[in-house]
Amino acid sequence: MSQENPSPAQRVFISYAHGDDDFQDRVLALADRLRDPYRVNAELDQYHQSVPKGWPTWMEDEIEASEFVLVICTETYLRRFRKREVDGKGLGATWEGAIITQELYDGQGRNEKFIPVLLSRDDMVYIPTILRAFDHYDVSTDAGYETLLRRLKKKPYTLKPDLAQFEPELPPRQRKQSFSPSQPLWSALPARNIWFKG
Repeated sequence: MSQENPSPAQRVFISYAHGDDDFQDRVLALADRLRDPYRVNAELDQYHQSVPKGWPTWMEDEIEASEFVLVICTETYLRRFRKREVDGKGLGATWEGAIITQELYDGQGRNEKFIPVLLSRDDMVYIPTILRAFDHYDVSTDAGYETLLRRLKKKPYTLKPDLAQFEPELPPRQRKQSFSPSQPLWSALPARNIWFKG
């Protein structure tokens, strides 16, 4: 990739439920890896000490402005997404889950934006029901990470060939006829005995 003319950066928001320090570091590592070297403009709350507009407005604005939202699926995230968390706990993930649910509802279930992401294969059971119909990506493997990256960068493994500029001729198949074209069709039919009852 040329440094003088880099490709445009895709804007991506990462939605997740806070966990222990190890989990926070894994989410941060995913965002860092997307940003450098692959120029995915990944946004994450950990990059900010505070936001002047307040966290609820910031989260809503980021989801709205992003081309993709990576939903980090965990047991805690699913509980908060489904509004089954203890009152007053995990408000950020609960709020983001409500926004995502509303956007999918407004889109009548069509979805190109919200992408379920797994940090472990075991987390597949924690994909929210509303997202289970769509492709998910297990980034705990290099292959899974590359597949996600290709989705974000719109660089599929297999390119569809362009349509040909000129279409080759497809002549009709030659018919095999058992009668002369100058003969009436009925004359080539076998004769039948017809009895008339008087």
